[in-house]
Amino acid sequence: MSTKSKIITFSIVIGVVILAILLNYISSELYSLKYWNPIRRVYFKNTFVKAEVVDTAEKIEQGLAGRRELLENRGMLFAMPKNDFQRFWMKGMQFAIDIIWIERGRVIGCEKNISPQDDRVFTSPSAAGLVLEVPEGFCDRYDVNINDQAGIQ
Repeated sequence: MSTKSKIITFSIVIGVVILAILLNYISSELYSLKYWNPIRRVYFKNTFVKAEVVDTAEKIEQGLAGRRELLENRGMLFAMPKNDFQRFWMKGMQFAIDIIWIERGRVIGCEKNISPQDDRVFTSPSAAGLVLEVPEGFCDRYDVNINDQAGIQ
């Protein structure tokens, strides 16, 4: 193999690797490839969460049920069809979470450290258009409180 052929082969391999890295980054910023949910960033005062957005009745009902884990600074943002009191339960969950109730860009409540064995129904403190599920302990780790701003991009 000539030096020119080696350089071309090496350049192609490097180009493919760079393209794969770029596509992986873009997909992690825009869509969850496994579940094909769009990704949005939810910002709080000192952190943000990359959250899968679900907005259909089927995906809202499924939520995170059946998944094995939720990585740090990841979440699921439920864009509810009606701005109303929202009710969530842990049916089918395999890990603990915090639930953050959001209305008009503000946190209106946090349910913390909810075990997958908890059979209660959790209701938002008032009408909420968005609900964010995050890993257990998130609200305490990042000092997320009622009336904090919650920006979404």
